[in-house]
Amino acid sequence: MKGEFLLNTLEKKDKKKGITLVITASKIRVLPFFFKSLKAMDLPREEMHLLVYDNTDDPIFNEALMTELDEFLCPKCRQFRSLRVYKSYLKPKGQLEGSGNEHFQSSKVSNIWLMWKKIFHMIHTETFFQLEDDTLCPPDTFSRLYELLMADSKVGFVTAVETGRNNLPYVPTRLGIHKIDLRDGFLWKRESFSPDTSGVQEIDASGVYCFVARTEAYKSGFENYDPIRKACVIFAMDNVLTYNIKSHGWKCLADFDCWCGHMQVSFGRICIFSPEQALHYVDLWIPECNNYAMGVEIKKPGQKPRIRLIPKDAPCFSLTPEEHPEAAAEIRKIKKIKKNKKNK
Repeated sequence: MKGEFLLNTLEKKDKKKGITLVITASKIRVLPFFFKSLKAMDLPREEMHLLVYDNTDDPIFNEALMTELDEFLCPKCRQFRSLRVYKSYLKPKGQLEGSGNEHFQSSKVSNIWLMWKKIFHMIHTETFFQLEDDTLCPPDTFSRLYELLMADSKVGFVTAVETGRNNLPYVPTRLGIHKIDLRDGFLWKRESFSPDTSGVQEIDASGVYCFVARTEAYKSGFENYDPIRKACVIFAMDNVLTYNIKSHGWKCLADFDCWCGHMQVSFGRICIFSPEQALHYVDLWIPECNNYAMGVEIKKPGQKPRIRLIPKDAPCFSLTPEEHPEAAAEIRKIKKIKKNKKNK
């Protein structure tokens, strides 16, 4: 089944005016927390076209999503200039293994790539603001990033800062902002910025969890980019996309004083990762081994060995049965499967 707009109040005569706010959504358990964060943000809603992209085939997810959007449809509330809800009806696919080679078409990231190509044609305004549904933003995020974007016509992409994530709150992550050494299309080095970085920095590549962009600059990132041919295990699709934006002559910036929380749902709880769980990591190509040294920590001169890798575990909170019955049902299902395997 092809994707379709479930809701579309955008008028043709109005579509190029203002700014587009894009929300990419696929994770049901984070929706209440994401929308609580969104509603607290300082946004020029009257000037914004809200585009919500449901990248699932799940009717239950869509029902939960529409419940969260009810407030934005209320006549007494501050309205967005328009509201569009698009559902892709894409079937869930496999894990990330082999996503950068012959297994790309059957991987989870191929669904993300198809979503990006759809969104590509849905943004009609000159600038837009994009958020992923597992990101928690400070209230002033948009105003900070947008001011940087508009201050220099050569700036095409400005991102907030977010770390990676993990199922375990005590496992280190890295920043989703990188410096890259790419030679003849081959990645020799990918270095994440240090979590101690501050201020506004020019970057080579980043994730696409929370950013503002000039639409012209963003679309340039899709030129000459074949994810099946160019993506690799550690040089992720979003890194290639943002690196291509810079390759077309645009400046890409990151505001290291604008930190977002990155949510991970794991076994009936949500962990929120922040700079306290991040290390300064680098990935290096080793020709002698025909392989990468991945996730190597860059240590400061004279740095002593630590008892624990990260200063502080990621804060977690439980999804209780009373508050989140669907999460509790999932946990019971997992326990039942484990019990049946044990009995066999």
